[in-house]
Amino acid sequence: MNEVNKVFGDITGEISGYIKHYDIQDVEVEVVPEADGTLIYPPIAKLIKTSKQTGRTEINGNYKRWEYYNSDNSTYWGNWIKQSNNPGFSFWSFLLGLIQILVLLAFIIPILTVGWKLILPLLIIGGLFYLLSTFQPVIVRLWNWIIQLIGFAFIMFLVFGLISLFINPINNTVKKKYATNSNEEVQKNTNDPITGDSIISHHRIWQDYNNKEYSGNIEVKVSDYQSVSNFRNKISVSPQNPNQYNYIVSKIYDFDKNKLSLLYLMFDSLKTKHNLSETKFAEVITSCIQDIPYTLVLENDCNANRYNDKFISDYLGNGGKCEGFIKFGLLSPTEFMGSLIGDCDTRTLLLFTVLNHYNYDVAMLGSELYKHSIIAINLPYNGISKTINGKQYVIWETTEQGIPPGVIPREVSDMRFWNVTLISNNNPSI
Repeated sequence: MNEVNKVFGDITGEISGYIKHYDIQDVEVEVVPEADGTLIYPPIAKLIKTSKQTGRTEINGNYKRWEYYNSDNSTYWGNWIKQSNNPGFSFWSFLLGLIQILVLLAFIIPILTVGWKLILPLLIIGGLFYLLSTFQPVIVRLWNWIIQLIGFAFIMFLVFGLISLFINPINNTVKKKYATNSNEEVQKNTNDPITGDSIISHHRIWQDYNNKEYSGNIEVKVSDYQSVSNFRNKISVSPQNPNQYNYIVSKIYDFDKNKLSLLYLMFDSLKTKHNLSETKFAEVITSCIQDIPYTLVLENDCNANRYNDKFISDYLGNGGKCEGFIKFGLLSPTEFMGSLIGDCDTRTLLLFTVLNHYNYDVAMLGSELYKHSIIAINLPYNGISKTINGKQYVIWETTEQGIPPGVIPREVSDMRFWNVTLISNNNPSI
């Protein structure tokens, strides 16, 4: 380094800088003298910084600044502004991204190939563990509150239990759910003082689907019982008639439907006494018939070796109740109410008759494939149903106690194999 022919030494290192440029411009200004000879100069315009860039920039590490024009075309430098890091392409970043994609594919490919049923439970379990670990303090506190609440409830239950023990004596009487074997339910024959006719009476006690108990006398006249039995035995059908079963059922229904007046009186009294709604009344009627023990009705004898049908042979082989030598293997509603002997189609014919009497939109369904009979009713129940003439009829099993509407075993639930045997007056087009 030297200055004015004097040497001061050498400076070693990396030196950076820039050359500052100055523009010198001569401006002519008119000066007007005053009367006393004083010179008056024009006012100097105020210098204003503009946002117009000159195009020049400076970089210092991660900082950068731009040059701008003043209002007089002079320039000035803006503030230093830190720039975001842009490393550009990185092999390690590319490799990390590739690994992430491969891990993601490791989850997606098994879902597509093995099936979501296998992967989804694992994801749910993993998510639950993640939530448990995340909200562990809240869960622990909540669990402590629950334990304290359970303990308080137990103490209160114990206190009230001891109080009720001293106030109310323990009742050891246990009410049975279905009183089908009660001595009150034996068959009785009485005389009608008005008509002089004998009456077959069965006192029944049963419960609906909410375990509410009902009771009443199922009664039919002996003369009606005998006349319907004689009528059924005299029905003749042609073997060539493909609808002979529907014909038999229809003939019995037409002859029998007006001979259940005493049964209707019993149901009428229950409806009035308990103020039953439309759906509740249908449940009381059906649960009453379901409560009657099942008895197989056959056209021939009750010998299990005589039948190839698996249900009949198994039922008889296991000692099931059976009534043999009944023409058509079917009893009329009056015969059923007089004897309390009935299987599936005997029950469904009775229920169809009773529900149709009370103006329910009901159908009697039969299946040749399943060798079974059920009823179907047009009421707002959930469960399995069959569409008939554009309306939904919910099926109702009649051979077991406590079976609600809409429930039927899966092996006989295909409604394509169920045909209409009888349908109510509310839908007379069948």
